[in-house]
Amino acid sequence: MNRSFAQIRWLLSTGVLVLGLAGCASLPPPTGELSAAQQALNRAEGADASQHAPDTLNQASSALARAQAAMSAGNEEDARTLALAAAADGDLAYAESRALATEQEYRQRRQEVAGLRQRLQVDDGQLPPALPDIGPGNTAVGGEALRLQQLDADASLNGYAAYERLQARQAMAALLEASRRERPDAQYLASRRVAIAELAARTEAMRRELDRLERDRSDLLVEASRQEAERARQEAERLRVEAQIQAEEAQRLRAEAAAAALARQEAEDLVIDVGGAEAERLKAARAREAELARQEAELLSEGQDDEAADDPRR
Repeated sequence: MNRSFAQIRWLLSTGVLVLGLAGCASLPPPTGELSAAQQALNRAEGADASQHAPDTLNQASSALARAQAAMSAGNEEDARTLALAAAADGDLAYAESRALATEQEYRQRRQEVAGLRQRLQVDDGQLPPALPDIGPGNTAVGGEALRLQQLDADASLNGYAAYERLQARQAMAALLEASRRERPDAQYLASRRVAIAELAARTEAMRRELDRLERDRSDLLVEASRQEAERARQEAERLRVEAQIQAEEAQRLRAEAAAAALARQEAEDLVIDVGGAEAERLKAARAREAELARQEAELLSEGQDDEAADDPRR
């Protein structure tokens, strides 16, 4: 007997539902989900999420604790749901922390590069733009599909966060297929995964600009070292020239002092020579004067003798 198309579709849908229920019934314990949640939490803590994203990290820690409690109580379905939420919150805390740390590093590096350019008086073109704050993830429930579409359409973010985008698409697909009872949890996960993809894409884009700034900074530091070496060389040359001038001046002063000493010695020798000649001349004059006096005395004495000889009374 031929079945109508409606009957066949009903049978197929019923079969899929039965298989789905059977699959749900045969799901293994959520040990993998719990392990993934713990790893996400550990990664977030390792990225300083306690400092940069404490609220989201606390949500992840609380969800994981409730998942572990549900697992201990034998409620595997709740444990799985809570573990998935904890993993998403842990990944979001990691993304928020990494985004904030990257943003702070970017702004600091950009300021350093601007300062180096100003100090070195170099112009290597425009600095990367002062990017707007990344901010925390948009975890508002609703509009996830539009946000993911806008992210994919943003040309400046193409090629970034491929894995996070894939997780967001998978979460959106799960949301579309979720039952009414499962929808709130599925939408929570979708909102988290889309926020993670947005943050990861913007963070990777900023990391690229940060890498460019790092290269600029390295080049500027090399230029600063070159200029410092050139200044040191010029200073050394200036000191060498000054030392040479001082040595030449000292040599000139020594030569002048030697010449002055020689001239003084010659003058003293001349004075001594002149004094000696004058003394000899004075001595000779005095000797002649004494001789003349002696001769005069002799003449006077002879004259007196002659007078006595001529005077008979004597």
